[in-house]
Amino acid sequence: MACLLTAAIARLLVPWVDPANIVMLFLLAVFLVAWLLGRGPALLAAFLAVALFDFFFIQPHFSFEVANAQHLITFVVMLAVALVTGQLAAVARERLRYVEMVQETRMQAEAERLRHSILASLSHDLRTPLAALVGLADTLALATPRLPPPHDETARVLRDQAQALAEMVNNLLELARLTQGRQPLNLEWQPLEEIVGAAIQRLGPVLDAHPVSVDLDPGLPLLEFDAVLLERVLGNLLDNAAKHTPPGTPVFVEARVRDAVAEVTVRDSGPGFPSEPGFEAPTSHGLGLSICQAIVTAHGGKLWLENGPEGGARASFTLPLGTPPVVGEEPEAA
Repeated sequence: MACLLTAAIARLLVPWVDPANIVMLFLLAVFLVAWLLGRGPALLAAFLAVALFDFFFIQPHFSFEVANAQHLITFVVMLAVALVTGQLAAVARERLRYVEMVQETRMQAEAERLRHSILASLSHDLRTPLAALVGLADTLALATPRLPPPHDETARVLRDQAQALAEMVNNLLELARLTQGRQPLNLEWQPLEEIVGAAIQRLGPVLDAHPVSVDLDPGLPLLEFDAVLLERVLGNLLDNAAKHTPPGTPVFVEARVRDAVAEVTVRDSGPGFPSEPGFEAPTSHGLGLSICQAIVTAHGGKLWLENGPEGGARASFTLPLGTPPVVGEEPEAA
């Protein structure tokens, strides 16, 4: 359409414009097509421009025959200039687009770094007064003799809330360290079942009201992960399942090999997540899940939340299988 429009305008200008200037109009059309649409359309526009110039502006008109052989040089030069112009315009356009993408990515990364830096600084400044507040609240709650009612209940609530706030600040600091890569991973090849057992044992009373069923793929190989951090992930997921489901409902821990990853799922029999199934993102569901996401991402995996088809909430994450080391047999004693 651009080439046809250029040909129509050039036909109107024939009485006043030399053929050389008409060539310039077609080259301008090729340049604009390359700038707006890219390399492929520019290549097509270059050939169409030469064809339309020959058909409408070279004797005999309305024919592709060439009466003067010198016009062939004009066609070749015009086509070459059109192709080069279109190519250069498309390279320049792509470079500008890449520069914009790089700048946008850099700005996003800088904004994220600044946000976590402020978060870490603020959380660090809050730790000292919070530690004093927790200590004073604990002293009041454990005072001897006990405070008279209802002040004793107020002291216990104050202690619990202060401890919850202190834990939240610690989670913020840990999240900032993880997202900024300032917490190195202590990676070791180890079996997943040991971490699952340790997480269940550590929660203890939290899971007393929920029977826990563990189903791990017997063919699951050794995985490379940071045991402390991965236990934190499983502990948070199990804690969420226990807190948001009715007492007596079971909690399931499952692990399967899926292609090149190990997929671990913690699911419950409760009401499920309020959002639509399949959403990713733990950031809107509390600091605990945000920390889990940061830990899994640092391990090269992915964490997502969904509602199971049979009901209940499902929290799943993946860990790369990798290539575990070959464990040789112990040499027999002489």
